[in-house]
Amino acid sequence: MARGDQLERQWTLVHLLSGRLGRTLAQLQAELGVTKRTVQRDIAILERTGFPVVSEARNGTVFWHFIEGFRVEASVSLTLTEQMALYFSRGLLKPLQGTPLYESLESALQKIGSTLPPQGLHFLRGLDQAISVGTFGLKDYSRSKEIIAQLTRAISHKYTVRIEHRVPAYDEGIEREVDPYRFHYENNGLYLVAHDHRSGEPRLFAVERISWVKTTNHRFEIPADFDFETLKQTAFSMVWGEPQEVKIRFSPGQAPYIKERTWHPSQKIETERDGSILLTLRVAGLWEVKRWLIGFGGEARVLHPEDLGKEIEEECATLLRNRRPSVLKEAKV
Repeated sequence: MARGDQLERQWTLVHLLSGRLGRTLAQLQAELGVTKRTVQRDIAILERTGFPVVSEARNGTVFWHFIEGFRVEASVSLTLTEQMALYFSRGLLKPLQGTPLYESLESALQKIGSTLPPQGLHFLRGLDQAISVGTFGLKDYSRSKEIIAQLTRAISHKYTVRIEHRVPAYDEGIEREVDPYRFHYENNGLYLVAHDHRSGEPRLFAVERISWVKTTNHRFEIPADFDFETLKQTAFSMVWGEPQEVKIRFSPGQAPYIKERTWHPSQKIETERDGSILLTLRVAGLWEVKRWLIGFGGEARVLHPEDLGKEIEEECATLLRNRRPSVLKEAKV
């Protein structure tokens, strides 16, 4: 077993033993997904390192917990401005409202808020009126609450799961067996990063499209060569893969808007004499680039690859054809 897994399991055990009622060995075994002997060995390790673990018999059953009055949580000293910054940050994850992730964050921030002096809370309420967080394209995750909770446990304990994932192009969901690595939050959307047994590759699954989750009794290990950050940087937004060079010319009118943002870590910008700019990227998922560029209309021109430019032309032609019937109808009225 990897050293990291052992430490993670023992850290989970620390939190389980901190409960006021304690746990039986059978409960600890089930929650940690290990043998009874492994639980006993981990408890012995905690005892040797100074944790005050005690056993208590109640109605013929032995419960394990920390001695009364022992606190697992370490007190952290935060300045007033640090507390206020953390308390205010809850708005950034508001799109996840109704999920266990947001509820845990909200609970922690409420505790921070309760320690602030009246002046600090008054100031924060003023900030709430002065700053807002955009939620354009917000997804509703309240219906995925239990699914997120199950996936969180599977990620934490590295259990393979079976899921049913719905794709808009199909009427019925597809059942898959996956190894859940982590959650990824981007563009107001929550995604599951997992190794898909069907394709044999890491994939992204939109959480709101997962109909159900069933945890198996199989454990998995994340490959040592899996580097999510490197993989993610191949994508323009969400679709990763083999990157290729994309070169776009933007008009002088759009040049300031393009230059003031980082669209991708690989981007390079060259300014032309007439004030236009050349934006060069190395990305996969050209469908995402196409959808982005269509929004600029005639202010953007694809120089490379040629196929991307043709796809945009065809898309715009389709948009024009779809508009014509309504124009004709209006003319007849």
